[in-house]
Amino acid sequence: MTKQKKSQIHSTWPAPIPTDLKKECLQQFLSQMSMSVLAEVTCAVCNIRSPEQESIKMPMSEIPNIHLLKISDEVKNLVINTQSSTSKNSNGSSTSKSSYFYYENDIIVYVNGIYQENNMNMCILCQKCSNVLSKEQIPKFSVANNMWLGDVPVELQGLTIPEEKLISLHRHNSCIIKLQSPFHSMATAQGALKGNCITFLQNTPNIVNSLPLKMADLCDTLKVIFIGARPPERLQLKRILTVRKKKIVEALRWLKKYNILYKNIDINLDNIAQLPEDDIPEPIMTTMEQILNDKEVPSERVGYIPDPLSNSTELNISNVIPINNSAVLDVNGSSISSEEINNYLLKKIKNDGTNDEMDVENIYLIPHSSKPVNEYFNPKLLAGLYPTLFCYGLGAPEDRTRPLTINLREHIRYLLCYNDRRFETNHSFIFVVFNLLQRRDACFHAQLIATKPYFRSSAQEIHSLNTGDIEAALKNIFTGTYNKGSNKALGKLVNHIRTIGGRVMGSAYSRTSLRTHLHAMIFNQSLPNIFLTLNPADIHSPVALYFAGVKLDLDNVQAEQLMDAYKRAEIIASHPVATAKFFHILISNILDTMILGGVVGPVKAYFGTVESQGRGSLH
Repeated sequence: MTKQKKSQIHSTWPAPIPTDLKKECLQQFLSQMSMSVLAEVTCAVCNIRSPEQESIKMPMSEIPNIHLLKISDEVKNLVINTQSSTSKNSNGSSTSKSSYFYYENDIIVYVNGIYQENNMNMCILCQKCSNVLSKEQIPKFSVANNMWLGDVPVELQGLTIPEEKLISLHRHNSCIIKLQSPFHSMATAQGALKGNCITFLQNTPNIVNSLPLKMADLCDTLKVIFIGARPPERLQLKRILTVRKKKIVEALRWLKKYNILYKNIDINLDNIAQLPEDDIPEPIMTTMEQILNDKEVPSERVGYIPDPLSNSTELNISNVIPINNSAVLDVNGSSISSEEINNYLLKKIKNDGTNDEMDVENIYLIPHSSKPVNEYFNPKLLAGLYPTLFCYGLGAPEDRTRPLTINLREHIRYLLCYNDRRFETNHSFIFVVFNLLQRRDACFHAQLIATKPYFRSSAQEIHSLNTGDIEAALKNIFTGTYNKGSNKALGKLVNHIRTIGGRVMGSAYSRTSLRTHLHAMIFNQSLPNIFLTLNPADIHSPVALYFAGVKLDLDNVQAEQLMDAYKRAEIIASHPVATAKFFHILISNILDTMILGGVVGPVKAYFGTVESQGRGSLH
């Protein structure tokens, strides 16, 4: 670098920051992170949490154009059937009382957004609902737009993963893994998706309209591999793998009565008779594979300062153990039975895995329908996968019967902000919808490329490739020895994949696209003067706990309210949306007060990317 270039770069460094400006910046930052700004309230119309500062409070009688909130006959029948406490007012109108919603004159508002003030019913409206009603339009996420989700009944609460699979209409092929935790406990470990989620109808020929599944079919659906230093005790496994006959019967009866998707489902009494009263099904125990390894997994959270969690005394409090689904699906139907899987595993255990044939990767073929479920404009997709979330079969995305159309991304964002946090805390929902959005991005941009004039010649060359060429290229890419110039057709295919992948969120190619963007900025603006990494401590922040539902006064946090480190880590791991919201607000405030606020001097440009750490938290 020449001396002239050096002087140019050095001249762009900011002058020393005045002390008064530092104090002003700190005060501004703290005020923006105070309770008055971060406090959230629930909207009475859409039942989502929104900042209190952006909400409007008014008497219920003064809600503008309240007649637009009248619900459909279908929802009205559900409300009447599910509510037993119905009375007549003096004016003859019907009023239904519930701990979840308030129903009067065919209008539903949510109890969490209603409060009493001077003996008057007051309600809270978010800014969007208030603005839309003032314009004489139906709010997108109101019950009037067929967005009724209803509360989760007792019959569907507390179901374990096997119990949910026994009563679901669809099944999804997914591998959801647990990341490392500072406690080496699954209760404090955040989840991650490995591969793709594909949904299939749960309709092997003998159970087309019959639920629950047979025990053998459950074993085909759920494959358990235990990895740990010592074999798990049955009591530990019962916490997540138990099946209760009574619970299954109650859940199916409730769904058949109130869920529109279960009207034609028959409750199979023979299959129910095979269920255990309150125990782990034997087929799951028989086919469970154990990989025992007593090696200590090093924590990825080693840093410059001592980790307050590393020497915690609560390391062995939780009896939660690592459980993982693992399967490769046979999309042509059922070709391997549970009995054959049992025999294979018994043979493997007997041979202690020493035979050459045992060195190959295990493949478990799961019976299901021959074609994946349609993922476009199919409201039955998520409602059939998650009957415990969409309890009434209503409120699912892309329902064309709605008066107002709702974009899929917008709808998913609404579900993840729903007041009771049922979607956020579900073990797989957030991964399934994320992968669904990824595939749509890929299909959309692939369609755009296919419409380009130059793609026709490329398509002819790509069509000339055979499976051997692609297999060899994949091996070379995996080993890092791939040469794009060795095969012109393969080079074009890889270029198209990179172009499409660069626009798919979370993909490796999207990170490559960001690096290209950064390099372009460096050429245009010169090298950056300051490089910093912001790594918010979500486990130790009261703000993150507040967004996760812990009742805190952020302006006056007491030490005893923060609980111990293990409990905080457990809450953060089970509330990924709260963690992301905390990260977004904190980083936005840092940018506003320290970068754009002028504390480091005039800023010509800045560039930032977000990535996850090994344990799943953002930085």
